[in-house]
Parts: sequence; C-alpha cells; structure tokens
Amino acid sequence: MGLQITDAAAPAPQVAQPAGLTDKQRADLLERASAALAAVETASGTFEQLAPDYTESTGRFALSRPGKVRFEYDAPSPLLVVSDGTTVALQDSELETTDRVPLGTTPLALLLDDDIDFATEADVLDVQNRNGRVEITLRDKSGEMDGTLTLLLMESDMSLTGWRTMDSGGNLTSVQLTNVESGKRLNPRLFVMKDFDEN
Repeated sequence: MGLQITDAAAPAPQVAQPAGLTDKQRADLLERASAALAAVETASGTFEQLAPDYTESTGRFALSRPGKVRFEYDAPSPLLVVSDGTTVALQDSELETTDRVPLGTTPLALLLDDDIDFATEADVLDVQNRNGRVEITLRDKSGEMDGTLTLLLMESDMSLTGWRTMDSGGNLTSVQLTNVESGKRLNPRLFVMKDFDEN
C-alpha cells in the first residue's frame, strides 16, 4: 500500500547517518514521506500519548483519509476526539461537554489532507534522519493552524510511527502509534460525534 502507518516499537535499522542532510537528501525524504502518507487510506490501532503536563494516556485510534480520525481514550481519561473531515470535536464525558474547532486550525490537518505534498503545501521547518528514524517538522503555510507538527517515520519504508505537536505557547504533546493495521474497512459511524443531548 505504499507508505504504511506502523508500530512505533519496530526496531530501527542501525545505519550511520551524516551529521547533516544535503538539499537533495532533504527533498528526497520529503517526496517519499508525502507519497507514502498519501497512499494510506485507512489505519487503526492503539496509541500512547504524553501530554504537556507529562500525563500519560492510552487508547485506540482510527484514521480515514481525507480528514477523518478518532482517538478514543482509555479510562480513567474521559476524552474522545473525533474529526468528521471538517470539524474536530473534543468530548469530555465527565463534564458532558463537546467543543468543536475547524480541522484546518489543528496540526493533524497536514496529515489528513486529501492532497499531501509537504514541499508545496507546508512550511518545512526541519528534516532530520537519525539512524533510520526520520523527523519532519511542518507548519501550515496559511497561518490558520496553531503551532507545528513533527512527523516521526521509519526511513526504510516511510511508515508513520507517531508525531509531536507544539502549540504557539510551546506546549508539546507526543503520540506514538502501536498495533497498527492499515487498509481495513472502517465503520463511518466512528467519525460522527454526537452531543450528549443526542445520545
């Protein structure tokens, strides 16, 4: 399926890398990453998240490009995050609140876009290859998105193992993907968020 999304626990190849990347190496990594992620239509699995306050959370995720993703957090977290393709909804079952923001204002918009081409569609702030683990830091060209997104990929096949987001206040959130399956048919209802008075 081209570029895969894969388990973050997979071992990295032990290949020595030069201290810096040439322009050609950088462009090649961006092109390969864009093509690989664009080839991913659906993916599901589990995730581990480290919040800015160092709180650790786990849960299940489902992704359907373009635009749709679901993060269902394990107890005791009361959170559920769903993007329906245009809006990202954050639901707190304890407070019985649902907050919504446009997808384009969130860092994941760059990952869920229908047409992924990082070299032209984003400001590329940094590209690193650390012994076979690639990190690509991006910012939305339009300025609509808050903060930056750093994608974490395996250089061998450009499979996505996770990401880091940093908001404009410098708050860092890290996500690692585990037990990932790509290409499975996903129930469209996964990407619909109902308000509490609709449940």
